[in-house]
Amino acid sequence: MTEGIVIGCGLVITGLLLQCTMGAIDWKLFAWPVNIIVLVLFVIAAVVMHLMRKRNYVCQWMSSHEAAISSMGWAAVLTIVMGLTRQAAGPSGHEHSLVDLIGINRRLSWWPFVLIYVWLTLSLALTVMRRATIFTLRNIPFMVMHTGLLLVLLWGTLGSADMQRLKMMTKTGQPEWRAQDDQGNIYELDLAISLKSFTIDEYPPKLMIADIKNGNALPADKPVHIVLDSVGATGNIMGWDVKVIKLYTHAAAVFDSTSVNYVDWFSHGATTAAFIEASKGDTKVSDWISCGSFMFPSKEVRLDSAVCLFMPELEPLRYASAVKVLTKSGQSLEDTITVNKPLNVEQWKIYQLDYDREMGRWSNTSIFELVTDPWLPLVYTGIALLLLGAVLMFLIPANKNK
Repeated sequence: MTEGIVIGCGLVITGLLLQCTMGAIDWKLFAWPVNIIVLVLFVIAAVVMHLMRKRNYVCQWMSSHEAAISSMGWAAVLTIVMGLTRQAAGPSGHEHSLVDLIGINRRLSWWPFVLIYVWLTLSLALTVMRRATIFTLRNIPFMVMHTGLLLVLLWGTLGSADMQRLKMMTKTGQPEWRAQDDQGNIYELDLAISLKSFTIDEYPPKLMIADIKNGNALPADKPVHIVLDSVGATGNIMGWDVKVIKLYTHAAAVFDSTSVNYVDWFSHGATTAAFIEASKGDTKVSDWISCGSFMFPSKEVRLDSAVCLFMPELEPLRYASAVKVLTKSGQSLEDTITVNKPLNVEQWKIYQLDYDREMGRWSNTSIFELVTDPWLPLVYTGIALLLLGAVLMFLIPANKNK
């Protein structure tokens, strides 16, 4: 165990030196066919160490329980450290702090963790091969479970370089086959998406009180609101009794020289508006209030010299895109994509990501995220073996003599 602690310290120090001198690991360099070459070299190294375990002390120790426990312990410690460190999103940029320089905020590209990860995986591979030479009935669950874990570690790591995550912006009636990654690189795909329609289901409108001077919602520490779910709805917000007299989910603003009124208007650009009555003591106010849209401005109700009542933008409950997808292989399908219901087309998964927030419910733009991971079925195979091994542990009895 002392050797395991020393080896772990050496790998962490070596990783920190590599991190400071070479920077974070660029996993894109391991894309096909480099990942296959690395996998073959890893397997060859593991087999050679397994065959030399009786002749070489290092190879013998690497396949021991002490090496397995040490590598797992170091991996757990580094995982906890990184879990307590805020992780940076996106690609690595210029280092501005000690955390950036050390690289601890980018866990999968951090050299110390990767070196410990390789040690752990190699120890696991040697353990599997060592146990494979001793065939017993009780050994089957161990072999199945640890083989599944080994496949997950290998496929999940080396396969990540081949995973693509792209964004595609589509407009109604305009087929799109181009997508871009986080760095803005454009890719022409072997499929095209045509947006047929985009719909949004929204939560009921809300009313909130804001400070006239700075526009901040009140109370500042935890703003409160009331929901306008129907005509006649009432509520109290910061001492003001509010009642809904009229409520239009699709309305248009009608302007005259002195005031603004709202009427029902089921057309493109319609907004949500309500005629409310608010009272507090002897003070009574009644007027129209609206959240506005890209066509009509929002409208607030001034309650007194300090605060006003306003309707924030409606929050989306569910948004969906009806699409038609065409592929180069001749496949054509129509479906509706929602946030929690991606569309599977050949090797791609198409997720509903966003829409034109400025246009809101009238958006004619839908943003999709396209993800492909050709190694994922192999990872699922490893997970299935893990589950099978867990089941076999209950089905195959232990040695009663022990």
